[in-house]
Amino acid sequence: MSRTLFFTALAAAILAMTTANAGSKRSIAARQMHVEAHSEGRAPATPKAAWPARSMQQAAAGTQAKPTADQVGDADTFGRNVVYDGLINTGTITMAADCTPQPGDPAPGPDDRCITIAPGTASTSFDLADIGRMTLPGKSSHNILCHWLSPIVIYSLYNSTGSTATGRITLSPYLKIESEVLNDPGLVDPTTGLPYGGVLETSFAASYQDARTMAPNERDTERFSDSRVCIGGTISRQGLIQGYGLTDAQVDKFFKKPMTIRFGVRGSASLVDFASIIYGLRIMGD
Repeated sequence: MSRTLFFTALAAAILAMTTANAGSKRSIAARQMHVEAHSEGRAPATPKAAWPARSMQQAAAGTQAKPTADQVGDADTFGRNVVYDGLINTGTITMAADCTPQPGDPAPGPDDRCITIAPGTASTSFDLADIGRMTLPGKSSHNILCHWLSPIVIYSLYNSTGSTATGRITLSPYLKIESEVLNDPGLVDPTTGLPYGGVLETSFAASYQDARTMAPNERDTERFSDSRVCIGGTISRQGLIQGYGLTDAQVDKFFKKPMTIRFGVRGSASLVDFASIIYGLRIMGD
């Protein structure tokens, strides 16, 4: 036997003996406590040495004070598990000079949209609401709704004007969240000064813009897919209190009640020859 194999076998034997001795000591301690308990007429207790390490950690954590926002940034979600709450896949957004379906094309889906782009250098604006949605049961989360947002975009800019011009595309996704808590007429949207009427709007730091000067007959095709992941939250307890004017009690009720989330996108385009856009949104809670 080589020296390496010998020492490996020896180390394994020592480890096995150590483990066996430790288990034997725990068994002896447990039996002794069991005998003592019966002699005193009480139920036997589990020796502390036999406690699972996880249970001891949980017991220690339970005695610690909850950290503050100054310490951890978001005390409401500190230590909570992430819960997957659902997925939205939007319809396909198409841009073209003519949105008339061609013979043989598949029928568009219920959430598909086609935007007819104005000719020349004119800008076309659009607001496509409710092109994907989900309804969350009550108590799907306690303090936050977080997002993974992934667009898949391909577009072509083409300058057919005969002179230098600017090609442009902008995309700004947003959500509208419907909740019976927002029907309270005393709750006023600070951005509009009007009651919410059952729905609030929030957006992502995920707007996209491409603008460039193009020579006559110049064409440029681009594709991007860039995920945006939650930091402060699509909706959070402190955001609802500080940004939307809800009380702590109203926020509790907000998360305990069902809510419907509707996906939309606003934007504009000029000199866009073709575009195809789809968004995927996954929501997590705590």
